[in-house]
Amino acid sequence: MRELRSSSFWRAILAEFLGSLLYTLLGLGASLRWAPGPHGVLGSALAFGLAQTTLVQALGHVSGGHINPAITLAFLLASQLSLPRALGYLLAQLLGALAGAGVLYGVTPAAVRGTLGLSAVSR
Repeated sequence: MRELRSSSFWRAILAEFLGSLLYTLLGLGASLRWAPGPHGVLGSALAFGLAQTTLVQALGHVSGGHINPAITLAFLLASQLSLPRALGYLLAQLLGALAGAGVLYGVTPAAVRGTLGLSAVSR
């Protein structure tokens, strides 16, 4: 519980929140269909990969750059992360992803919005 009082703990939580927010915003934003016609997956894949790489490089020294709840869970199960820190990271990552999707929803015109980059069955 002493960990909850440290400023480094809260900086790491904020880093995970911002990392998840930006990862969701950049990745899904690149997946939007701005023009009619076929949509290639290469651009989306590159956007997600470059976003992940950049965010891990930028935030890794603060929190480890997990950004993904599956990574945090793996670190917890491998006893590389304390339970309070893992729970904080998971909550921050989930809220960050929701905030990123909300920002994307807010800045995307309704005509382009569609499924916000989510995979969907073609009609």
